[in-house]
Amino acid sequence: MKTLKALVAAGAITATALVAAPAASATTTELGCPHPRVANRDPGYVTMTGSFNLKAGPYQGSRCATITNVRKGTKLWVHCWVINSYGTPWGYMQIKGTRTWGWMSAANVNYGPGINFAKCPGAEL
Repeated sequence: MKTLKALVAAGAITATALVAAPAASATTTELGCPHPRVANRDPGYVTMTGSFNLKAGPYQGSRCATITNVRKGTKLWVHCWVINSYGTPWGYMQIKGTRTWGWMSAANVNYGPGINFAKCPGAEL
């Protein structure tokens, strides 16, 4: 299975039809945490490999607020992807069965079927 980093490097990330996505403002920065524009462009899902924090922006640590902790085995619906300024891929995702959205590092998930690694609109950080 190809990784997101390999697909980004090869230029294989594609975009599908734009579908309205919830939350996330335009590319503004609040207290150093970027909020890229998002859209529901990726029909796939991921499954958590451990318990990790869903973040308000595509960065770990205190730079971006934690929305909630997501447990191992939880399914998240993917909306789109960005590569942060450290070269780390992050997906904007929704926890299955909830109205909770946020950012999760690709390092914390296993890819399910249907993932196409579609970029978020204006995905450059």
